[in-house]
Amino acid sequence: MTSTVATVYVCMNTDCKSRGAELVFEALRQACGATGLEVKSYICFSACNSGPNVVATAPRCWFSDVRPDDVESIVNHLRGGPPVERLQGKNDPDLEEMIFGLIDAGLLSD
Repeated sequence: MTSTVATVYVCMNTDCKSRGAELVFEALRQACGATGLEVKSYICFSACNSGPNVVATAPRCWFSDVRPDDVESIVNHLRGGPPVERLQGKNDPDLEEMIFGLIDAGLLSD
């Protein structure tokens, strides 16, 4: 089973960057290159305490404390594989819903 993922966003604010977001971003770009998954940076998801944060638009997934070696599991999940539970559910559910609401409304800048 393959899921369609429009975009995978990686937080690139100062705190997430200090925790390795740039390496996560590059690993995702390389892993997603041939899959059709689009990887973009985003300025901040307001969950700095659990960064680096990666948010996928479809299926709706929020991954926290992501490291480059997590990328293979994330891409596998986005393409229909099992969830990556150790990276999910770490943020306030209301914050996650707010961010997904912004995504749904098309309010995240590219």
